[in-house]
Amino acid sequence: METSATVDVVIVSYNVKSVLKDCLHSIADLPSGFTIYVVDNASSDGTAEMIQSEFPRVEFISSGANIGFSPANNLAMQKGKGEYILLLNPDTIVKQPALIDWLNLHIEKQAGLSACKLLNTDQSLQISAWKTPGVMDSLLELFYLHRLFHITQYPEEMYQRDAEVENVSGAAMLFSRKVFDEVGGLDPNLFWMEDTDFCYRVRSSGKKVIYFHEPEIVHIGGQSSKSNYNRVISNQLISRLKFTRKHRSMVSFVVLTLIIYLHCISRIIGFGLIYPLKRNAKAKAYIYSFGRLNRYIWKKDMSI
Repeated sequence: METSATVDVVIVSYNVKSVLKDCLHSIADLPSGFTIYVVDNASSDGTAEMIQSEFPRVEFISSGANIGFSPANNLAMQKGKGEYILLLNPDTIVKQPALIDWLNLHIEKQAGLSACKLLNTDQSLQISAWKTPGVMDSLLELFYLHRLFHITQYPEEMYQRDAEVENVSGAAMLFSRKVFDEVGGLDPNLFWMEDTDFCYRVRSSGKKVIYFHEPEIVHIGGQSSKSNYNRVISNQLISRLKFTRKHRSMVSFVVLTLIIYLHCISRIIGFGLIYPLKRNAKAKAYIYSFGRLNRYIWKKDMSI
């Protein structure tokens, strides 16, 4: 299937040259209506040289510094002119003709925002849609009960059909430029849950978020968590608070703040004392997170 629509494909990279190369090869034969943007956050692994020599079609944007995932995506979205925008992680492999099929479904179903099926490298299903998290799931996680009660997850059968959902993964996300102009870009103050926040705003504008089960993309995943465990844990915890403060009541924010403080303290004690050698890295990560949490709560440092 072909399409006459114009699409800006936006990829943000930071020292992921190898996986980015595979990603670009998988979309190299897209029709001329697709413009591919790579925003590089000052990589030191030769990403710029690789793109210039091997992918002349790609519009390369150097941010000049590691400005983060959301600002980098926003940079390309503001520059682009396509009728539709596809946010794509660099660690994805597109199984053609997935993008064209997906775009046609998006247009046909009049989706506000949509996602396709994500697969792990072994071709197993990757969880890529979820219900909006809140105070209750954080409370369950505090007591490790989230492993028994998956209140934000959709049943696996849902992934075998098209479905309207609350949130989808930012690893591969499609929406129109009209939606971007209406709800704005990704929130630069969030270093986790950017996709959840964006989906929430799209739904709040009265539009649907739809998951399509037939188009497939392989998503390697886990690249950032391998490199900086401290930042990953602290970003997860603090972004929950930022999201709640932005979209929920003040009561919910205060309750969640107490839960996350208890979460940090319990993990510091548990990982630091009960498993001092085996899980020392986790204890250090939660100590680091506790410090960042204090800066956010008491100094109102939104850059955290």
